[in-house]
Amino acid sequence: MNQLKQQQVALIQELETLEESLPQLEAEWRNAPSGFSANGNIIGSPESREAMEKLSSVKARIDVIPRELASIDNKLQHLEKMEKIGQIKADAIQAMTDATAEVETLERKKSHLNERFQTIQSEADQSLEKAQQAERDAATSYAKCLASGDAEGEKTASGEMQRAAKQLATTDEQVRRQDLILSALQVELDALEAQITSARQRGDESKTAALSAVGFALDEEWNAVTEQLLAVGARILAVSYQKGGMGDGLSGLEVPRFGPFHSRLERADLAAVARNISLAELLAA
Repeated sequence: MNQLKQQQVALIQELETLEESLPQLEAEWRNAPSGFSANGNIIGSPESREAMEKLSSVKARIDVIPRELASIDNKLQHLEKMEKIGQIKADAIQAMTDATAEVETLERKKSHLNERFQTIQSEADQSLEKAQQAERDAATSYAKCLASGDAEGEKTASGEMQRAAKQLATTDEQVRRQDLILSALQVELDALEAQITSARQRGDESKTAALSAVGFALDEEWNAVTEQLLAVGARILAVSYQKGGMGDGLSGLEVPRFGPFHSRLERADLAAVARNISLAELLAA
């Protein structure tokens, strides 16, 4: 990592130096002497061409350095992640556990409030229906007394109607207050639902982070295994070369590898190593 950081610093300094040199190089190119053709037309001189080549070379290098810096930065981030991957995984798993526990707690609160909501709503509906039915019954009794000419019964029914109307008014007020409570409870239920959704989202994000950490570690494990494949495969090709063959047994080999430090493992990689393995090394293995 220190070597990469040194390369990064060197590249940044190189870029700054090259950018500072541009005005001088451009001036040298513009002020370079010009040659003339046999017809008297202005043509480039050796000095002009040299100045142009210098300027073009510096500009090309300035264009390349940011890509090299980006590659180094990618490698540094990869190495830093490798150092922290165990903690990243542990933190993500803990966050998953916390989110699951929070969802369970919130769900219990939601269930309790929902039960109270249903109970209050049912009681309000029943109370209102009972009061309305009492008023309807009193009205029916009064009508029957009128139809039968029962003056005493009419007086009694009239009193019942008044009591029923009074009770209905009282019940309406109670229901109004219960509706206010229901509205407040609904606000709380909506807030709990939002909290549950947020906690579940955090849990999903933590799950993704944990799996990404596991995947990162497995990528590095895979890369380590491919190094073993490279060593064994190179010896297989070396045996073929020592026997006068072409190492065709591994033709078409392509093994993916992960991260900024590894490219795909191909037969050419094995062949490059195999060419340096001696007969003595093969026989001693």
